[in-house]
Amino acid sequence: MTTALSMRISILSVMVAVGSGCAKEPPATRSTARPSPTPQLVDMGRQLYNKQCAVCHGPTGAGDGPAAYLLYPKPRDFTQNEFRLVSTNSMEATDEDLFLTITRGMPGSAMPPWERLSPEQRWALVYYVRHLTGVSEPIDPASIIHVPPEMPKTSEGLERGRQLFAQACASCHGPQGRGDGQQAMTDNAGFPIKPRDLTAGIFKGSSESQDLYYRVVAGLPGSPMPSYAGVYADEQLWDLIHYVQSLVPPGVEGRVRLRHQTVQARRVRGDIPSNPSADVWNTAQPVYVAVTPLWWRDQRLEGLEVKALHNGKALAFHCSWDDPTRDDSLVGQQAFSDGVAVQLSTEPDPPFFGMGGDHGAVAIWHWKAAWQQDLPGWQDIEAAYPDAAVDWYPGQRDYRHGEAFEVREAKTTSQDPLYMAGWGAENPLSTPTRTSSAEEAVAKGLGTLTSKPLPMQRVQATGEWREGRWRVVLQRPLAPAKDSDLVLRPGQKVSVAFAVWDGQAKDRDGQKSVSMWNTLNLER
Repeated sequence: MTTALSMRISILSVMVAVGSGCAKEPPATRSTARPSPTPQLVDMGRQLYNKQCAVCHGPTGAGDGPAAYLLYPKPRDFTQNEFRLVSTNSMEATDEDLFLTITRGMPGSAMPPWERLSPEQRWALVYYVRHLTGVSEPIDPASIIHVPPEMPKTSEGLERGRQLFAQACASCHGPQGRGDGQQAMTDNAGFPIKPRDLTAGIFKGSSESQDLYYRVVAGLPGSPMPSYAGVYADEQLWDLIHYVQSLVPPGVEGRVRLRHQTVQARRVRGDIPSNPSADVWNTAQPVYVAVTPLWWRDQRLEGLEVKALHNGKALAFHCSWDDPTRDDSLVGQQAFSDGVAVQLSTEPDPPFFGMGGDHGAVAIWHWKAAWQQDLPGWQDIEAAYPDAAVDWYPGQRDYRHGEAFEVREAKTTSQDPLYMAGWGAENPLSTPTRTSSAEEAVAKGLGTLTSKPLPMQRVQATGEWREGRWRVVLQRPLAPAKDSDLVLRPGQKVSVAFAVWDGQAKDRDGQKSVSMWNTLNLER
């Protein structure tokens, strides 16, 4: 395996040399300093893969990880050696292609960028993924696409590009590039697939000239996107690429890309108000955090604005995001609640950002709009159907047999917890006497979410919806309730991630939009 990988490196060096006239990305993404694929480096890749990648791509790379059922597009099956982003006319991905994909992630999917890993770690992942493909033959240097010098961008060229787009691309991507053309499509695995809305700024790879040249000439293997190699002259290809780039509004592509951010929790005097509109929040520095839906949809939340404060005794987050509909009821089979969650890890090397894992637990503070509605009075079936005709329940403690009975007066709190299993077991999700609209929980991987016992539910939260926007404050004491609890202190750096649920889109449980890990600095 090592010999074959070494051959690939020498071949890629040739590719970089002949393509030196092409547009370059910053060194953070287009790295040419490749370490040798030693057994030690491949083993490093194996460990990184098991910690960060196997939950989606599966332990053997077959795309069958425990999170795969929650994700669309589906995780790539590495054992098939088929990759979307390639720079060859043989539909094979070079090691450089894999390195770039790992670094930048895959916009339009749940695949995040891993640019926070060192270049050595990313190359280790490349070599281990290559190992999972089971393919050891080197790529033929003749198959590598050489990007010609880019032609100048002119108004005449843009018009020619528009005409080429109408001829070659509009049938799928739509006449204005909004992805509203041919919709009945499938990928090579038989899953439904839709053309990309180019105006949304979400490109597999990026909208940089060199990347688009590869996409047009090589196509997207495994998808309906064909190769246009040999169909158009280089000048025509550059006209088409420049026109596609013109479809993207300024700033859109950068806004939707998942990127690591730093949130500063400024230290303030006195109590931190729970009111999201309190003046003190105007003094906190806002940070925009992009999120992506795990099950992709075009109509989605792109991100949220995050602020943080602490007073040496408690930490508070202020999260706000656009949501045209207020969904704050769970009474009904098709009712789903809006919500937001903060995920925290104090580990120097945090576990997988999606609910932690065997490598470490994560703390979760989850505000739910429906829970806030329950605080003045538990919303149950009698709230939705106050005139329903039902018999009285034996567990109702405030009813005397033979008296008049009205459903609207049959409150859940009047029942005996002995006959209300969830409430009787002190399940925070079932108790009708909760005192907070937030749930505090811990997790060590998918399916392990565990609510803390009621006495240890210390996160308080308040949300307000106004003019199509939610504003929510979540707050918890810094000091742990017990030794195993999350420890927070001034001067600390903590990994933090966010999740948002849109009730109108029927988000619930694992159907949500998530961020990657960010850094929270608690001012000393």
